[in-house]
Amino acid sequence: MISLALPKGSLERRALQLFAAAGLDVRRSSERSYRGTIDYAGMTRVAFYKPREIPLVVESGSFDLGLTGADWVEETGAKVEVVESFDYSRNTEKPWRLVLAVPADHLATGVGDLDDGVRVATEYPNIGRRFFQTAGRRAEVIVSYGATEAKIPELADALVDVVETGHSLRQNNLRIIETIRTCGAQLVANPAAYADKGKRGVIRNVARLLQAAWVGPAHVLLTVRTSAEHLTEVARAMPGQSWRAGTGLTDENIVVLQGVLPRRDLPQTVDVLLSAGALDVTESGIGILASNPSPA
Repeated sequence: MISLALPKGSLERRALQLFAAAGLDVRRSSERSYRGTIDYAGMTRVAFYKPREIPLVVESGSFDLGLTGADWVEETGAKVEVVESFDYSRNTEKPWRLVLAVPADHLATGVGDLDDGVRVATEYPNIGRRFFQTAGRRAEVIVSYGATEAKIPELADALVDVVETGHSLRQNNLRIIETIRTCGAQLVANPAAYADKGKRGVIRNVARLLQAAWVGPAHVLLTVRTSAEHLTEVARAMPGQSWRAGTGLTDENIVVLQGVLPRRDLPQTVDVLLSAGALDVTESGIGILASNPSPA
């Protein structure tokens, strides 16, 4: 019933891992194949495209559903429904960043320090132009088709590009002076397909399966015990997705709280909870966490 576009290239491996973890294994004749299948009721065909192409093929209706980067949804301006977001990148459990960088010996510490007419190489000309307009700087945006670091200094003075760790920039003697935005993967749907009751049900089910598969390894379940005296302070320190789980078996003055937390935030959150008066904090893994989508 629905067709799916998946990313080829940098986001491909993580996309396939996510779908496999959700029980939606993509089968292909070889890793180089641009066509695949998923043994899931309602999924008719799967194809692979460059991440920058996916918002457009979904917007056009060529595909009902696609997984791509939030940066390409913004860059293309495609009119699509964002069904679910996943803050992972190619190699980490954190979102990637779209940044402005200059040579390491440049004196600039921010976009405001760059001269009008600065030459900027980027694969994101629309985002780049809007960024410099908002900053009140005139820039000559040079479209780059890969290896953007190589454009400096001969073809450009600065670049706007994506980074995970910044290692590649440092290797090329470049330095980040601004983070324009953070980006993760997004599951996007064609608006007409999402408005169709039958297709919408399949799309939501796929989104729930993927969200559950992503939450499991990337998050932990915190169980926190606190005294009633410190409940207010401890509750404020709990993650956003939290609830009151009960009271102590023998002491009603002990309150038990639980919450779901990104694994990367665990050390800092535990410190804050204990400082707020928590008696103890227990971490446990999450197998499957899924929630019903909001009503239509």
